[in-house]
Amino acid sequence: MPLHLCHAALCTAHSAREHIALINAIDDARLWDIVLTKLSPAILSVVCPHPGTTPANDDPDLVFNDDHDLCYLELVCALARNSDWHPHFFWDHHIDQCISMILWHCSSEPPKQHVFYIAGILLQITSQQTSITSLDSVMEQQWWDVMRSAWKYPLYNGFDMRSFKPLLVLVDGTKQYRQIASKSDLEQLITNVDYMVEELEGHMQEKRRLQEMGQEMQDLEQGDGIIITVKELRTAASNMLESFGQ
Repeated sequence: MPLHLCHAALCTAHSAREHIALINAIDDARLWDIVLTKLSPAILSVVCPHPGTTPANDDPDLVFNDDHDLCYLELVCALARNSDWHPHFFWDHHIDQCISMILWHCSSEPPKQHVFYIAGILLQITSQQTSITSLDSVMEQQWWDVMRSAWKYPLYNGFDMRSFKPLLVLVDGTKQYRQIASKSDLEQLITNVDYMVEELEGHMQEKRRLQEMGQEMQDLEQGDGIIITVKELRTAASNMLESFGQ
């Protein structure tokens, strides 16, 4: 398949990612098995260069292309909410692909949202799996680099149901790996988390305003819970920062 058609196929799957993630709700085990075993390697095949292929400089299939990568990462992050996909992401080397993206996207300036989805994918999978050998290659410092970089990009769709689980696992992952943070890392983290809380609270206020106008608003309770959880991370980081001066 020509590379531009591969890219178009990736975009199509990305557009349908919420339906694909929940396709096991369909009472057809054979169809679900086909989707798992066929679609997972097909998705990876359109982001990894094919043998003998030499993309042009403006081709969407370069090794790291921002738009292409973001489409891929958002798709895989959505699918990762369903644990049925996790073994296939390991077998089909999606985990390796995400790990290979860490250095490129963590070091980008200005920060991009790619790292949020890399963190969401890896953390959602590690929360369910304890023995993924691919992740053994990720050093503790790399984990922390992913965690702190993921907070640099404002999550403008923070109250989109699709972002709830990745954001919650990001909070947990940041708490876990903040122990190796430097003082400057913690200061920047607190600034970024404060900004995130401000954005999330703004979304909540808007949702409540629309609810008062008679529009049906979902996820308000979950939104409040996420704000509380993020604020707890802020408190934990602040307490750790204070310990630097003792």
